[in-house]
Amino acid sequence: MNPEPLLRQIARWCVSLQLDEVPDEVARVAKTALTDYVAVTIAGSQMPVATKLQQFAMQRAPQGNCSVLGTGQKTSMAYACYTNGAASHALDFDDVSWATIGHPTVTVAPVAFAAAEEKQLGGNSILLAYIAGVEAQHQIAKWVMPQLSEQGWHTTPAIGVFGATVAAGVLLGLDETAMTNALAIAASSASGVRGNFGSQTKAMHAGLAAFNGVNAAELAMLGVTGQPDVIEAADGFAQCFTGITSLDAAEITLGQRWDLLENGLVFKQYPCCSGSHPAIDCWDALLIERERGGIPLKTEEIEYIQVGASLLGPRELVCSHPHNAIEAKFSMQYALASRLIHGAVGLAQFTDEAVCDPRVQALMPKIRMRVDPEIEKLGFVGTAPVKIRVYLANGETLSIENDLAKGNPEKPLSQAEIENKFTACVLPRVGEHKCREWLRALSHFETVTIAELKHLLNS
Repeated sequence: MNPEPLLRQIARWCVSLQLDEVPDEVARVAKTALTDYVAVTIAGSQMPVATKLQQFAMQRAPQGNCSVLGTGQKTSMAYACYTNGAASHALDFDDVSWATIGHPTVTVAPVAFAAAEEKQLGGNSILLAYIAGVEAQHQIAKWVMPQLSEQGWHTTPAIGVFGATVAAGVLLGLDETAMTNALAIAASSASGVRGNFGSQTKAMHAGLAAFNGVNAAELAMLGVTGQPDVIEAADGFAQCFTGITSLDAAEITLGQRWDLLENGLVFKQYPCCSGSHPAIDCWDALLIERERGGIPLKTEEIEYIQVGASLLGPRELVCSHPHNAIEAKFSMQYALASRLIHGAVGLAQFTDEAVCDPRVQALMPKIRMRVDPEIEKLGFVGTAPVKIRVYLANGETLSIENDLAKGNPEKPLSQAEIENKFTACVLPRVGEHKCREWLRALSHFETVTIAELKHLLNS
């Protein structure tokens, strides 16, 4: 007897999940993720790729019920997902999961918000759809990672499309059969290559996954079918994306183990690729220590800086000498140079002007990155451990290292830091009163009504 197809088992769990079955800590992490999502989406809504996709959406669907965050515009559910997904990823300030070495929330939350608005549902429905979507995509990730990432796929859209499909399916009321078909359709919509890092297309990946997820759910509602064993089948998702030819040992652990609880999410301090964050943390600590000791480090003292990275480092941080803000988000060299010269690695430092500062441009060639032999032994890890040696002109050498950035579950941001990030992102766009309203609502999101949600989205 053949085992039951994996997607059918996932679909059954997703359509039957109730919010009261979700552990409190899982719901807490999810609410923090949705808070972070709103922050980075509103802030990212003015980025060039976001404004271009907003224009694209208005050309394709100028009328609809779903909000384009940060703009006051309305469009269709699918195009709201496209625009909001791209905006939420445009700053590269959104959360990270080590289950995928990718960004889960920016593919799932845009769908949960848009579908809830379309169906007139409140915060509890958004929360449920978000949790189901993230848990489902991370179940699939357990079977195909890290091989999928090693092949050069950008995991955010390649795996995130399944989470987006689940979120849409839960809120649109798909039954087990339709959800199975939707997920099978999603398998043929999965895409996104890491070769586009450092360009606007990278941010678009999140929106594309959300867009494809809604389309998969709506096509399944119309009766379009897919193969329920498309994940594990010959020439299926796992084999084509990773080369894995057997998933006989694959287990469904949904509801028994919660990825949002076991692995959690990483909430970023810096609006750039997470591969540079442990390095920024320890570099920042070194510079502060020297400043407090009365011996601040000066650029003219530096002969060169050697950065020892993980195997993933050179695959993500692809821009060694960036000349614009988008390239700089994928540059170890810019991250370290910005902290030394500009004093920070924040939103204000990711502008073309800041990147092209002659002092920054002169320092970056002195910063060299390579895979560290000891770190290499850890394999294809996403946590980005780093070893840095600073060689000074006077012959002195400074050594620092860091295994994990702050913002990981093991080194969490405080509630105050989460709220400060939200305020920094949202207040300039909506004002203090609306910013406070958003924060209050997101803190008890499971009780927010559709009327309250409309007020937040439209006022």
